[in-house]
Amino acid sequence: MHFNVLTIMGVTVIIAVIGHMIFDKTGIPESIFMIVLGLILGPISDLVKLTEIQGIIPYVFTLSIVIILLESGLSTDIQEAIETMRTSTIFTIIVLVTTSLLCGAFLNLVLGWSIAPSLILGIICSGTSTLPILYFTSRMKLSPVVNQMLIFESIINDVTIITAVSIILQFLTLKLTPSSVIMSIIQYIIVAIFYGVIFSSIWTIVLVRIQDDLALKYLTTLAIATLLHAVAESRGGSGVVAVMFFSVTIGNLPKFFRTRLRIRRDVLRFFTGIEVMQDEVTFLVKNTFFFILGLMFNLEAVNGSILFIALTLTGLMIVSRWASYRIIGFYDKRYVDNVMIVSLMVSRGLTAGLTAFMPMEQGLQFPHITDIVIVMILFTNIAASIGFIARTRKK
Repeated sequence: MHFNVLTIMGVTVIIAVIGHMIFDKTGIPESIFMIVLGLILGPISDLVKLTEIQGIIPYVFTLSIVIILLESGLSTDIQEAIETMRTSTIFTIIVLVTTSLLCGAFLNLVLGWSIAPSLILGIICSGTSTLPILYFTSRMKLSPVVNQMLIFESIINDVTIITAVSIILQFLTLKLTPSSVIMSIIQYIIVAIFYGVIFSSIWTIVLVRIQDDLALKYLTTLAIATLLHAVAESRGGSGVVAVMFFSVTIGNLPKFFRTRLRIRRDVLRFFTGIEVMQDEVTFLVKNTFFFILGLMFNLEAVNGSILFIALTLTGLMIVSRWASYRIIGFYDKRYVDNVMIVSLMVSRGLTAGLTAFMPMEQGLQFPHITDIVIVMILFTNIAASIGFIARTRKK
C-alpha cells in the first residue's frame, strides 16, 4: 500500500476512533495508540518516511494549536480565568526557574556540558505542551481551579519558553543590550493583544449583526483565528497569545450581553451551531499530533546515553513540579490536593520540538539537544499518560 498524505490521514482517524472506544472501556488514552502507530509506520517499518510529510508538519502543528486554543477559549469563563491566571503565572515562573536550574545543573555539573546549551535545554524542559495537557485535563475530574491552572500554564509556557530561549540566542549571536531585550518582550506581548482586540471586536460586530445569515460558522471562525495567528506572528507578536485573547473574548460574549436578551439568544445560537463540528475537528487534530510525534522519533539517534539523559531530565521535571505545587499550596489552600497528578503532567510537545531546533537555525551547534528532546517528549507523554490512567481508574 502506498502511504500518501490522504492514506495516512485515513489510517490516523480509524486508529484514533478505535483507541477512543478502548479508552471508554479501559481508561487507556488514545494518545498511546497514536504514538505507537507513528512508531510502527515510521521509524520501525519505514512505511511512512518523515521526509515525505516534513514540509507540512509545521503547518499542521500551527493549525492544531489554533484549533485547540479556539476550543479552550470559547469554553473559558473570563472571571475564573482572571482568578486562576495569577496563580498559573506564579506557578509557571516557579516551575521555569526550578526546572531550568535543576536540569541545567545536572547537564553542566554532572555531564560537563557548557553553560549555554545546559541553560537552553533546561528552559526547554520547564514547560508543558498545550495539546496533550488539554487532551488529558478534558478527560479528568479535577477541581476547576487546578484544571484551569494546568491549561493556562501550558498556554503561558508557549510564550515563556520561546521568549527565554530567544533571549539567550540573541545574547549569544547578536549581543543585545538588556534594554533592547526588555523592549522585545514587551513588543511580543503588546502586539499580540493589540491584534487580538481588533479581530475580536470585528468578529463581535459580525456575530451581533449578521450571524443568522452566516453559513459555515465554525470554519469561518477558525479561518479568522488562523489569520490572526499569522498576522500577529508577522508583526513580531505572539500568535498564541493573540488567538487566546480572541477566543476567550468571543467565548464570553453570552455573559457580556446577559442584559440584552435578543443579542444573547442570537450569540448562544451561534455557539450551538459550532459545537458538534468543533468537537470532531479537535478530536482529529489532537490525535494527529500524537501520531506525528511517533513519526518524528529517530531510532538511529537513540543510545544508552541519550536514554539516560532524557529519563533523568523527565524525573527532574516531575520533582520540580512537585516542589512548585507544594510552594503555591502554602498560600492558596485550593491547591493542596492532586499533587501527584499535577507533578506527572509533564507532557512536552510542539514548543519543545521547535525550540530545540532554534539554536541550529541561528548557526549554533549544540550536539544531541534535538535527539534528547525527541526522546524526552516521548517519555514525558508516557509519564503523563500513566498519571492519567491512574487518576481515571481511581475515579
